[in-house]
Order: sequence, then C-alpha cells, then structure tokens
Amino acid sequence: MKIATEKDVGPNDLHYALEDFILGSFWDSFGDLPVGIIVIDRNAITRFFNSLAGFFVGVQPMRALGKPVEALIPESQIVDTLSRGIPHYEKHRLINGRHLKFSTIPIKVHGKVFSAVEFIFDNSDNVSVLGELSELQEKYSLLDGLLDEAFEELGAVDKEGKLTYVSKKSAQNMGVSRDEILGRDISAIDNKCHLKKVASTGVPYVGRISRPHKEVVPCVVTPIRKNSEVSGAVCRSVFTNMDQANEFITRMQNLDEAKKTEPHLKSTSGCKFSVDDIVGQSKAINYAKEKALRVAEGDSTILITGESGTGKELFAQAIHMASLRRNGPLVRVNCAGIPETLLESELFGYEPGSFTGAHKAGKPGKFELAHNGTIFLDEAGDMSMGMQAKLLRVIQESEFERVGGTVTYEVDVRIIAATNRDLWGMVDKGQFREDLYYRLDVVNIHVPSLRERIADIPFLIEHFIPLIKNRARSKVKNVSQEVLDCFMGYDWPGNVRELKNVLEGAMNLNIGESIDMQSLPSKVRKKISPPTISEVIDSEGRITQIGDRKAIEKNMIRQALKIKNGNKRQAAIYLNMCRSTFYNKLKQYNIETQALR
Repeated sequence: MKIATEKDVGPNDLHYALEDFILGSFWDSFGDLPVGIIVIDRNAITRFFNSLAGFFVGVQPMRALGKPVEALIPESQIVDTLSRGIPHYEKHRLINGRHLKFSTIPIKVHGKVFSAVEFIFDNSDNVSVLGELSELQEKYSLLDGLLDEAFEELGAVDKEGKLTYVSKKSAQNMGVSRDEILGRDISAIDNKCHLKKVASTGVPYVGRISRPHKEVVPCVVTPIRKNSEVSGAVCRSVFTNMDQANEFITRMQNLDEAKKTEPHLKSTSGCKFSVDDIVGQSKAINYAKEKALRVAEGDSTILITGESGTGKELFAQAIHMASLRRNGPLVRVNCAGIPETLLESELFGYEPGSFTGAHKAGKPGKFELAHNGTIFLDEAGDMSMGMQAKLLRVIQESEFERVGGTVTYEVDVRIIAATNRDLWGMVDKGQFREDLYYRLDVVNIHVPSLRERIADIPFLIEHFIPLIKNRARSKVKNVSQEVLDCFMGYDWPGNVRELKNVLEGAMNLNIGESIDMQSLPSKVRKKISPPTISEVIDSEGRITQIGDRKAIEKNMIRQALKIKNGNKRQAAIYLNMCRSTFYNKLKQYNIETQALR
C-alpha cells in the first residue's frame, strides 16, 4: 500500500479532503439538531442542508444539495460571509409565515476561507417545530423507503447533468455515500452513464448497468419534461438482474396469449367506426357525412334523426372520432331498452344502500363514465317526462346527483341524442318537453332512409358480402341481376339493417356464387313493384317512375360502370352478364364509358 506524502497531495486535494471531513462531521453530529443548518463550499454550492433548514425554507433537503445557495434562499448573507470572511447576524426575517433568525460564520483553514455555515432559529410565538419536523422526517423516510423498495437503481440529473437524486441502494451499488455525490456531475462519477446524454438530447435510452461485484441490471433512462422542455433525466430499474427481466417478459407473453383465447367484456367506451366507414356515394348520404364532419369540430349538442336501421349510432361514433374528444370515452345508453325505474340510476349512478338490491359500494352512472368524452342517448324520444326534466338539468348545468346521494357531481360531456320519432310532433301532443327539445336539437343531422339513397344499394351489397362471408361460410361473391333489380325496387322499411339481414339470410341458403331470387325471403319477393312500373335513379340519386324495362337495364349498366370506374370487363362480371352481350348493350343504349369514370 502506498502512503501519501505531502509531495503527492496538491493544495486542491487538501481542500477537498478537509471539506469532506468537515461535511461528514456535520452529517454525523448536527443532522438531527433542532436548528436549521446550511453549509456551502468555496463555490457557494450547498453541501449540507439538514431537515429543519428544509422545513423552514420549504425545500426537501435532498433537492437542495448540489445547488447554488442563492437559488434556495435569495436574500441569504452566507455568500457575503464566504467572500468577506466576516460573520453575520440577522435578528428577524419572515419566511413561510415564520419569524426566523439567521447567523452565518466562515470556516477558515490557515487563515483562508473555504466554507461557510448558516444557522437558522425559529423565533415565532407558536413554535411547534420539533413535532412538525418529526412528522416531516417520517414522510421523507417513508418516501425514501418506498423508492428504494420499488427500484433496484434510481437516480436523476438536471439539464446540466448534475446529480439531483440518488437512492440509497444505487449509492451502495456504486460503493459511495449519496451525500458525497449529490450535486456533482454524473459523468465524473460514472462516465458510462447515459443520464447526462438523455438530459441533453431528450431521447430515451434502454440499456443495462454493470457494477463491480454486482449482476448486470436492465435499466431505462427517460427525459424529465417541464413545460414541454427537457429539464433533466431519470434512470430506473425494477429488476435486480437480467434473468428476472427475461422471466417477466416471458410471463407477460404467456398471459397475452391466454387472453386472446378467453372471452372478454366489450368496453363501454369502445368506438369502432369513423366517417370513412359510412358506405355510400349518393347525394343524400354525402350531405349527411359532410354535415357530421363540420359539427364534429365544435362541442354543441347534436340530435340525429332518421328511421330505424339507417345507422344513427354509426354517425354518432363517426362524430366522436372526428372530434377533439376522440381520446375520451364514448358511452352509449339505449333509453328505450332500460326500464323506466332503472334508467335514472343507469344515467346518474347511485350511492350505497340507495335501494333494495343496490351494490354495497354504489355505482357510477353513464354520465360519470363519459366524463371528458361523449354520451350517446339512443332512442331519446322514449324517455318519460320526469326523466326528461332530470336530463335537462344535466344539459343546462353540467351537474347531477346520484340516486340516494346529496353530493353534486360536475361532468364535462358532449351529448349526442338520436331518435326515430317526430320529437316536434310529440311536443305538440305534450309528450316531450319543449325546453328539452330545444336543448337537444341545437344541431340536427338527418340520416336518410335507404329509399332516399337507392343508388347506394350496389355499394352496400359490395361492402356487406365480404363481412358476412366467413360467418355464413358461404361462397357467394355477388348478386344476380334479377336480385339487384329486386333490391332496387323494394322499399326497405328496415333500411340498411334490413338489407344486411336479407343478404345474410340469402347467403346462408344460396348454393352458388351469385345470390338468386329463390334465396330471398318471401316478404322481399312479394313486395317487388310490377314490371310495368319500376323505380330507377336519376343522375342525382332521386327516384323516378318509368314503364319501360329497358330504362332499368340501361340504368343498371350505367351504375355498374360507375362502381367499377368505367372498367367494362369488371362491370360485365359484376352484372353476371356475358361480355359480348354487355358490349352489345353499350352500343344499343349508346352508353359512353369515359363519361362515367
């Protein structure tokens, strides 16, 4: 072992050795003294900061170490004492509601000042410092214990790379005392550490930590952000070694695989559809989609009207997904499907013991679940007058009370209501509140019936067949021309929902690749219009009446070409028509394919 001689040790080394010795003495002797104590080094950097000083100033001791003392106590005289080497005494200063006395003295070695100490005394009348200090120390001790138990490695630096926090366990793994290294540049302590680089670049790092006589530990280094700017970085590791991390990953993968095979409940806030999922190119449906996109940008209440089966919920989901609330929940309530006695508790929730059979812990309502999102009130026209009054309060005041409760809850939700009933007609009959009607009908979106958008039937057929194919285990690829004519002439009282159900039923019964008339339900076949009077579509998607079957055939060819973007071969296949016959029909009806692209 080499013995250090006076020649081996420089003046800076002596200063640091004396500094460490004196600071170590402070920690050992004065750490728990009922007096606030602050010690700074010759660069005015805080090197000692006991619990009571932190209590007086309002700074956690761990966060004070390594920082300039002027950043902690702007009016402190300790810096003046350090520079001039003269003690200073201050009788009174009001900080955080306490009357404090300050006394600063320089620490000299061989006549040279290399440190300074500040003592802080509480001069308040109602001094209960010791009790409050004890409580504060317990909190700090609990926090340190939790962090040490939660992470194998934990350390943080500021933007300059100076160590602002290190857990006791991390310091022990490095073989140092954390009081010695706090406030120091991390690269001087561990030149392989990525903390300083992440604090500088803001780019996270995933790697491992290797310590002498210790197993390799996986770690994650992430930037600390404040007001969107990187203010430092933190390094942490949950696992004690690589084997433990690998075992955890394997277990999570096994759980993930098991979860795929288990049935699970659908989330109440799930949202599957956007405006792009609304099928159709007719003028009526395009107008509804454009209107939905426009109103999605705001936050006004929306009333969606339309017959049953037109896709009102599809529009509600599309509006939610296009709005600023898209990251929040979309909660659906079927006002017609819930008994009147349960609807109030379903919407607003209930407190424990509110009624017989109530859950012991109570239950949040749909409005609570929809906070910061959207609530969709389907079939809103089926609510009773009493329920309408309670809904009106939520819309007007954005607040409600649970059933059996006295606490008022405030919510931030957008309301989208839907109905297939004539609400204004119900208002005239006294069946719906006029004030609620005006609150709901701020923006009205009418979803057209299938009769108003007959031109979209080929698009809908093309969309639904692949969706149904696997479930029905069917070979069907399209529908025959006769079936298409039938669909175009049917009035569809159940709208798009009925069309999808008819297709699914036919695909389950049909044998070939093209649905024929025999596979259709009798209710559809019986309601076909007479062949002398048929409904066709003009260029704007409106229904016209004609008595010539040739006009129907010409229109079908034009529609098929439009669907297939003018591709004659694909249009002939779509209509299940021989190619030569299809070409002859084009000449016969003088149809130009270029104009249909």
